[in-house]
Amino acid sequence: MNMKKLFLSLALMLPITAFAQWRVGVNVGGDVNHYSVSTQFQSDLQYKDRWGVTMGAMGQYNFFDWLGVRAELDWTQKNYRMKRPILGYVDYKYTNNYLQLPVMASFSFGGKKLRGFCNLGIYGGYWLNSSRKGVEMNTSGLVAYDFSEKIDFNDERDQRWDFGFVGGAGLEYRFAAKWAAQLELRYYYSTVSVQKDYTGFKDNRYNSTLALQAGVWYCF
Repeated sequence: MNMKKLFLSLALMLPITAFAQWRVGVNVGGDVNHYSVSTQFQSDLQYKDRWGVTMGAMGQYNFFDWLGVRAELDWTQKNYRMKRPILGYVDYKYTNNYLQLPVMASFSFGGKKLRGFCNLGIYGGYWLNSSRKGVEMNTSGLVAYDFSEKIDFNDERDQRWDFGFVGGAGLEYRFAAKWAAQLELRYYYSTVSVQKDYTGFKDNRYNSTLALQAGVWYCF
């Protein structure tokens, strides 16, 4: 590479380096999960959305004042509820904890203190553990009782790896020279069934999760 091409390359990089900025932060919030499942011939089964908690650590690199790339490591609950009205008292509340890694392009717009932003990307996740509690009928079907138990994973049945798309939008307020606060509404759409085809026929079950989270950034 001759000197002319070298200077031209450096000149093209200057706008990027002028705006380049690292930031790190933490977030916490709540989410509501929708468990999509085909009940097939079990018409008495009802699956309901259920609330959970999400929190994590964030990192972002801004190439320009309007464009950056964000990565997070989040602990997110994808809970749901299952009821059988025909049996009366049967009511299960499932708690599912996931570790997720969203990677997103982050677009921002607005003034120096108050800015809007949107994020769009993909995520990978891993199903850490599962438990349930609720009300069950005894074997005679006459007496209802409360229970709480941990659910053991079955490698033939349970798909613990997760993958999908993620997007969100929100507002950021720069309340100090190096500090900013954000509020974001985010949606996770899983493309992987949590249940494998272990019985010989498809019984796909998917999570889709809507989260409202607040975060604080330290900007270098």
